[in-house]
Amino acid sequence: MRESYPSKGEFRNLWILFLPLVGTTFSNYLFQLLEKLFLDRVSSLAMEAALNATYACQIFQMSTLAIAMMAQVSVARWYSAKDWDQIGPGVWQFIWFSFLSMIFTVPGNILIGNWYFKGTEIEQAAHSYFYLFTAFNFIYPLTATLSCFFLGMGKVRLVLKLTLADQIIKIILCYFFIFGLEPLIQPQGLIGGVLSNLFAQLLLCVVLGIIFLQKNNRDLYFTHKWKFQPRLFWQNIQPGLFRGANRIAGYFSWLMIARLMSEKGGEYGLILTMGGSLTNFFPFLFEAIYQAQTIIVSQLIGSKKISQLLPAARSGLLLVSSIIVITAIPFLGFPTYLQNWIFDSTLDPDSVQILFFGIWLWFAYFTISAIPLSYIFAFKDTQFYFLIGIIFWFTDYYLMRVVINNWQISPKYFWLALSIVQMTNTIPLYFWRMKVLCNRFQRQPHAT
Repeated sequence: MRESYPSKGEFRNLWILFLPLVGTTFSNYLFQLLEKLFLDRVSSLAMEAALNATYACQIFQMSTLAIAMMAQVSVARWYSAKDWDQIGPGVWQFIWFSFLSMIFTVPGNILIGNWYFKGTEIEQAAHSYFYLFTAFNFIYPLTATLSCFFLGMGKVRLVLKLTLADQIIKIILCYFFIFGLEPLIQPQGLIGGVLSNLFAQLLLCVVLGIIFLQKNNRDLYFTHKWKFQPRLFWQNIQPGLFRGANRIAGYFSWLMIARLMSEKGGEYGLILTMGGSLTNFFPFLFEAIYQAQTIIVSQLIGSKKISQLLPAARSGLLLVSSIIVITAIPFLGFPTYLQNWIFDSTLDPDSVQILFFGIWLWFAYFTISAIPLSYIFAFKDTQFYFLIGIIFWFTDYYLMRVVINNWQISPKYFWLALSIVQMTNTIPLYFWRMKVLCNRFQRQPHAT
């Protein structure tokens, strides 16, 4: 009889993938946190403008990234099935998508920006930050696509090294662009964060592209097959469209919730900004776990190893549980110290405890969801993900509107209320769907 807990080998496989991936995602999200903290030293208004502009940018930035990240699933399946000649032409369709996405993201972002910032305290400051990101949105799905070429084959160390180098450059540039290095660089303030981000992201994209087109990859994976193929393009992009649409709905719902808080101003805006700075950073653990688990599950599906699917989930849950317990120590044990260390702005001790408990609970829910979501995406069940996202878009926003406007809760309870609403909505359904997909695959005649 098979053991009910993950074996050492199963957990080791996940750990081998997770460690370099967490280094990659940590370095990505660390910049977002440091940029906001640098701007907090400039002014609280600059940090608030950057954070809210980031929220607005994420609607189309993260939706195009969600579609591009499906390349990781496709590459993992082709690689494990030894269909290596399909990898290069398939990845190129995602590259074409990255450029073509600008047809939709530019007008979409303009409409959202005009609505979201209109009449707010940060309207003037946020516009320039927001529209610079809009003009270069294609860089993000393009970098993700090129990274997925290597990640899908389990070559995470290369991506880690390049990402770490890129993020070091980005953070150094961010500091000097924001605060200046006279007489060489004049202080750019809010715009400095955007410029450093775009420059470093473009550099990483170029380096990944050069390696992607190297001779050994051209010979083995046909990465020189660059032509746009409408049928192949649709086959690769179509499963991710539902995922992208879900991201649009989810981030738009969050944008509407954030606007409810920012409209009230004062401590509501401060709580939103402080919590948002941290919740924009901690998804690096979700991303690392999700990507590692997706690679494993996709390769198991490609090699038809059904008996290893559920043990892989237990390994992931063991890793997630350990991380949640460890992060509880600083967040629940030393919230006041964390606040004083991270932020210039301060709150009373009671508000700090409730705020950091709410952030930790949100982090716990979000990180746990990485396990069932990795199965949903590995099975390319993005239609279910889309339908659930549409439902939650309405329920999350409506419930939080009742909490904020009708119940008039104190701002310190915002993150706690948000985490409870989102956790009870999503986690049970995600795990139910994961089990359904595994059982369905087990009944197929080719499963072993």
